[in-house]
Parts: sequence; C-alpha cells; structure tokens
Amino acid sequence: MKILVFTSRYTAGRDIISEDFGRQVRIFEQLGKLGHKIDFFCVDYKRLENKSLYLHGMRIFIKPFKPLKFFSLLSELRKTMKSNNYDILIATSDPLWGVIGYFMSKKRGIKFVYDVQDNYRLYESYRIPFFGLFERHAARNADLVICASNALTDDVKGIRKKKTITIPNGVDMGVFKPLDKANSRKMLKLPLDAKIISYMGSIQKLHGVDILIKTFEELRKDVKGARLMLAGKVINANEGFDLRKKYIIYLGSLPQKKVVSAINATDVVVIPYPNNSFTRYMQAPYKLMEFMACNVPLVITDAGEMHKSMKDKKLVAKAGSIDDLKEKIKYALRLKKLNSRDVAAEYDWENIASKLNAVIRDM
Repeated sequence: MKILVFTSRYTAGRDIISEDFGRQVRIFEQLGKLGHKIDFFCVDYKRLENKSLYLHGMRIFIKPFKPLKFFSLLSELRKTMKSNNYDILIATSDPLWGVIGYFMSKKRGIKFVYDVQDNYRLYESYRIPFFGLFERHAARNADLVICASNALTDDVKGIRKKKTITIPNGVDMGVFKPLDKANSRKMLKLPLDAKIISYMGSIQKLHGVDILIKTFEELRKDVKGARLMLAGKVINANEGFDLRKKYIIYLGSLPQKKVVSAINATDVVVIPYPNNSFTRYMQAPYKLMEFMACNVPLVITDAGEMHKSMKDKKLVAKAGSIDDLKEKIKYALRLKKLNSRDVAAEYDWENIASKLNAVIRDM
C-alpha cells in the first residue's frame, strides 16, 4: 500500500528526521521493508525548512508552518495527496494533524488511521475553541486508531465502534545493548569509582525529577560516593532546578550514541514518574525499553502501565514516595545479576511493525 505519514518534525524534544529518531521513523521504516511505499509529510515549526529528502528509502516532505500560514500548509498537503494517490493517510504526533488528516483523507476518499501517542487533551491544540469536538469526531470515525498504551486504547474505545489497537513504543536492539561500564564512563568523562544513579529524559516536575532529587539527597547519606547523573533538556526554567550542586552531574541533551554510553555508565537508572494526567496514559516511553535492552538495573514507579513490564517487582516504587523510591534504589544497587534484555526484545521495532502491518493489510 501507498502510505502518507502526516507528523510533526519534532517529537519528544527531538528532530525525528535529522536525528533519525522515534516511533514514526522506526515503525514506518519497518513497514517499508514489508512492501509498503512510505512518504512523510513533516510539519516544521522550528527551523521552518521547505525541502525534500530520503530516509531509509522513505520520501520525506518537510514543510514550514506558522499559525498565520495555516492555509498554506493545507494547500501543500492537498497537493501532495493529489499528486501521489495514497491508499492511507496516517496522522500522528499531534491531535491537530489528526483533525486535519481526517477531513483531508475523507475528501480524497482514502483510508484514515489516527495514531494516539499521549493524552492529547493536554496538548496546545486543545486550547483552540471547539477543537475537542473536532478531535473526538476524528477519533470516533477514523478507519483505524492505534494507541501507544492500553490505557489510551481503553479511553478511545469508549467513543468508537471501529477497530482500535495498541501499538506500543519500541526499541532498536542493535543500538541499545550492554557495553563495558568503565569504557562508557571514560567516554563521557565520568568518575570511575562513584555510584552513579541516573535519570534521562525531560527535566521537569511533570516527570518527577524534583522527587528524584529529593530522594537522592536522602540516599547519599547512606551511599558513600553516590552521584546523581541527569541527561536531558530542562523544560521550564521557572521550576527552579539547581543542577550545579556538587553531587549532580548534568550532561545536557545527548545524541543517541552517547545516550547508550550514559545508560551503560550507570549503576542504577531511575524513572521517577508521579501519578498525573500525563503518566496515567503512558505505556512505555522510549527510555524504558532502551534501559532494559542495555541490561542496567532499573527502578521505576507504579505510575501508569510501565511497571507491568518489570519482572522483579522489588524494583517498582510507589509513585510520589521519596522513602520507597530510596529503598528501591538501594535494593537495585545490591543486585548482582540482571536479565531485562529478553523483555525488551519483545518490543523490537520489527515485531511492533509486523503487528501493525497485519492490521493495515486487513483494512
């Protein structure tokens, strides 16, 4: 089938095209290997580039977008769809593209698939007057809705009669793999003899980083030489994170190759998510399976569905509890053997794409 993927160029704070990153690229790269012809229509609201290129055999149309040029974007999408005779349009990464994609696909008489990655009701698009009504209409009437978590699937099924399935985030097992800890630390210029507890991802209270820092302040009283390593972008400077403390190692945002080294340089990696409207619908952020694929001790909270992937429930902390999170980290530091890579293998992008391929071919 000939498929057009309608997406933002930037998701999870990353450029999915220049960084060759994320759910969209990985799933549809694999679908291309299964015989589909894949094009991307990427909305660029940062660099405002207007160009075409190829990535893994997929044709990428990058189009600039500003709110005042909204109708220009619609015109470009209409031209692209008209000149290429697609069988399916798949809208992903933002509910605004879901609404536009739904109406454009119906006008062209082609199948429409809506990819729901997060709780879209929290996105900026929902501030547009009456937008929620249009988004629910698109979700209700799409030919297929695919969701990144079972919680999202259950939520969407409440307004749909047509097929809705879970297609979770995955991992590239060839990239994320165990590496020597000492060499990884040398590459990143990290202390070789420290106990390194780490968090990688967006640095914000929404993700519980404030809870992790408070937990670590208590933990370092019991664990001599402990350091807290943080990697990622500070989302809101007004939240007041002080990353200059002596016990904190802040690496900033890292390219994927260095993320692999940072994971393998760690003694325990932590996902400290609290219970909130964002984490409630989350199944598996990229980092969850990336950590597990590297076979590094991982402590997570019981927020959302993430903890269901953990074999050792002693590594699951109560969301929001500093004391419980501290004890779970101390337990993880004592572990001698670990095998989480076999769980991550179930989430290889090839396996995930195969499931989606079977459903699409049956549409």
